[in-house]
Amino acid sequence: MKNIFLATITFIAFTANCLAQQDFINLAYGKDKQQTLDLFLPKVVSEKIPVVIMIHGGAWMMGGKEYTDKRAKDLRDRGFVVANIDYRYVSETVHCKELLEDVDSAVDYVQKEGKKYGYTTKQVHMAGISAGAHLALLYGYTTKRKVKSINAICPPVLFDSSAPFGNMNDPLMKNIELLANAKYTNKHTQSEEFRDISPAHHIKDIPTLLIHGDKDHLVPWWHSQFLFSELQEKKIDSKFLTMKGKDHDAGLNDPDTEKQAYDTILGWINSHN
Repeated sequence: MKNIFLATITFIAFTANCLAQQDFINLAYGKDKQQTLDLFLPKVVSEKIPVVIMIHGGAWMMGGKEYTDKRAKDLRDRGFVVANIDYRYVSETVHCKELLEDVDSAVDYVQKEGKKYGYTTKQVHMAGISAGAHLALLYGYTTKRKVKSINAICPPVLFDSSAPFGNMNDPLMKNIELLANAKYTNKHTQSEEFRDISPAHHIKDIPTLLIHGDKDHLVPWWHSQFLFSELQEKKIDSKFLTMKGKDHDAGLNDPDTEKQAYDTILGWINSHN
């Protein structure tokens, strides 16, 4: 009788644990201090559940996964496995190639961990905001891994003109030079290095959702409009949600428009899982 009681208690505890959200913080996917991620598991995990890789913004050289902590948990609360990742900052020795390597290492780590927690290890959905949206797009379009969809919020997508943000004196120009490991010139068309880091020049047949505020003062709205036009011309499954009157937060800090954005993201991921 005692053994039956203990077995029952153990089963109840195991079941409760399976139905509880789990947060695994600062998991190291590499040796650098910034090569860490937070893995958020929903109450129910299965092989069919969407797995989302979330990439933060910060102009490629500041901030961290704390920028997207709420966004990652919001998606987890809607039933997704979410890995919220950090990556190295651009510098004189770290460029776009290294950032994409970080993303790939994080994806590899998350896929391998799937065997332990019960989610699929075969594919992922990419998501990012601002600089993170740029990396989500560029990684998705260039990796050999299976990416089921991309969700990009206010992404910069084109860097090979003289002023991708409308002003050669924009402070972000220096960051982009570090990203490309090249220097801008006064010529309208820039060197191949700037083309190489532009997602719009690497489009691949991956379902792509773009969300962008039409009053964005950092990354002009036309970036998403341009990429969407290219995707549509190539007949790639794509959707563009313009957040009218919204700035670089794309309305995510407003309860009403935040719901609109999340409902759109939720529907997009589920329909392409």
